[in-house]
Parts: sequence; C-alpha cells; structure tokens
Amino acid sequence: MKPFVLLISLVLLPLSAFTATRAEVITLTADTFSDKVKEKDVVWFVQFCVPWCKHCKNLGSLWEDLGVTMEGEDEIEIGQVDCSTSKPVCAKVDIHSYPTFKIFYDGEEVAKYQGPRDVESLKTFVLEEAEKAAAKAQLDSDKDL
Repeated sequence: MKPFVLLISLVLLPLSAFTATRAEVITLTADTFSDKVKEKDVVWFVQFCVPWCKHCKNLGSLWEDLGVTMEGEDEIEIGQVDCSTSKPVCAKVDIHSYPTFKIFYDGEEVAKYQGPRDVESLKTFVLEEAEKAAAKAQLDSDKDL
C-alpha cells in the first residue's frame, strides 16, 4: 500500500504546484465581473482578451507571471476576462481591441495600460495606479468628515 501512496503523491504534487501558480490570475465572467471590481479598497488590473487573437497568444504566460509576482500585494488583484465568452462585460467597459489592460477601483475604471508588455513594467504601473487610487480615496474620505 505504501508504494501506491508514494506514487499518488508524486503524481499529485506537481499537479498541485501547477494549479497554485495559475490561481493568482482570477477569471472574471459576466456573472462575477461587476461584483469583483466593486470590492471596496481593492485595485483590479484586468486583461481583456480572446483566444483567437495572435497578440494575446504572443503574451504567453506574461499575465500569469504578473499574477505570481503580485501575489502577496495587499488590495491588488490580477484578473482576466475572455471577451469571446463574456461579451456583455467587454461591451460595458468599451473593449475594441485585444489584449486590453485596464485598472478598476471601487467599480470605476481608473486607468488603461498602454506601455511595454513585460512583468516589471506592468507591476510598476499597477503599483503606481494603486497608490493614486488609495490617495484619491483618502482625499474623498477626508472631504466627507
């Protein structure tokens, strides 16, 4: 019995590691998008893409790599919307080309990314935009007092 348990462990361990690295990017759908991007004090950096787009394919694992890099950053989530299956979401946020990268905070679009497509540039952008969003939210909160 023990060799069988060892064999199962050796098979499942690599699979669980693969699943864990993919989990940092959250798939958003027509059912989940609005509620997720409205989460209070959470910045969502979302990639809008379609499976048939050569530019999206050329990104390879870039978005997943960004998700792994951003893991542990408080209040920043990395999401992805497949516009071929979530057309209402993409129409609502005015997506006309792929891939498109947008930042949402408290349910509002706050920025669109148009820079270099590498993990460091994307990370720098989302951290800067998260800081701006938090500062604006603090300012708005101070006005209410």
